[in-house]
Amino acid sequence: MTVFASLALVAGPATAGGSGETQPANGGESSQEAEPALPGLNTGQGEIETAAEALVLQHSPQDFVESMMSGGPPPDGIPSIDEPEFVSPGDANLSAGDIVIGLEYEGVVRAYPQSILVHHEIVNHEIGGENLAVTYCPLTATAQAFKSGTTTMGVSGRLVNSNLVMYDRDTGSIWPQIGATAVAGPRKGESLEEVNVHWTTWENWLETHPDTEVLSTDTGHLRNYNRDPYGSYNPAGGYYTSDRSMFPVMHSGDRYHAKRMVVGGRTSERAVYFDRETLREAGMQRTESFIAVYDDALDTGFIYEKHGDRRFEYDDGRAVEVDTGNTFAPEELPLPSVTPIEGFYFAWIAFYPQSEFPQ
Repeated sequence: MTVFASLALVAGPATAGGSGETQPANGGESSQEAEPALPGLNTGQGEIETAAEALVLQHSPQDFVESMMSGGPPPDGIPSIDEPEFVSPGDANLSAGDIVIGLEYEGVVRAYPQSILVHHEIVNHEIGGENLAVTYCPLTATAQAFKSGTTTMGVSGRLVNSNLVMYDRDTGSIWPQIGATAVAGPRKGESLEEVNVHWTTWENWLETHPDTEVLSTDTGHLRNYNRDPYGSYNPAGGYYTSDRSMFPVMHSGDRYHAKRMVVGGRTSERAVYFDRETLREAGMQRTESFIAVYDDALDTGFIYEKHGDRRFEYDDGRAVEVDTGNTFAPEELPLPSVTPIEGFYFAWIAFYPQSEFPQ
């Protein structure tokens, strides 16, 4: 990829906040009332859906805009999959240790192989009468899903903190994937509504979800899905194990190796991350505002906001409430849940330098 200088974008009408401020929704001007954030975006299709409350940003939208750069391809130069096909597990050419992104939503269970998403980054489809975009950024190892209203999401060709910058095909606002919040365009300051997905292995997903469907390599695009341009996860190698990011970042940390996997989360007020390996060993970890529970079935973590003086301990794969003795599966604690996002440490700390973490 070729790195270009940062680009001027149409910032949109909302007022940018300072570092650490939550950016309020701006009411959502239509694409007829404000210009798309970038030239060349495919807009005017449907209507983007946003969340009732905006997620915290720990850099201002303008800082994101000024740090944004081209990853090389133009808008939609990395083509999203807009008419996905799915096959049965027996027809999927996957090995036990291959990475998949797992989704369970409205009774639909699907696996999206990393080997396919590395070439497309976004899968748009309808599930349960709703449009969902399942997204993946290979440079930051982040898999996230969003409700997109009656429109779809595209790959803008821009990056910030090495992270995918999406755009909506309604207004042409641009949305860094990790932040899930528009930083320029008519929807600036608004956040997408998230749907939980899991970064796991094919073996783990198939064992826990034997009825899963699998994204087919019949994508309508000519790609070699047996070749990852960045490296490999099975076994791990190439870019995915190096200590460097491919593009500049807005903030860096030295607590962990750059490509160490963390489980992060954020609310409208604050952000947090947990080192996945340490969480795996501990079973449960806490910060001032959050608690994380390890799920051994999918080798992942679930994050919750602390609430009152409720206390939990980890015992043999389950959370036990100290005062009542009631036990809960990792994904079922009776606390406000926070969408967990697995990804590289360098990327999370670049977006959220003021994150809480276990001491």
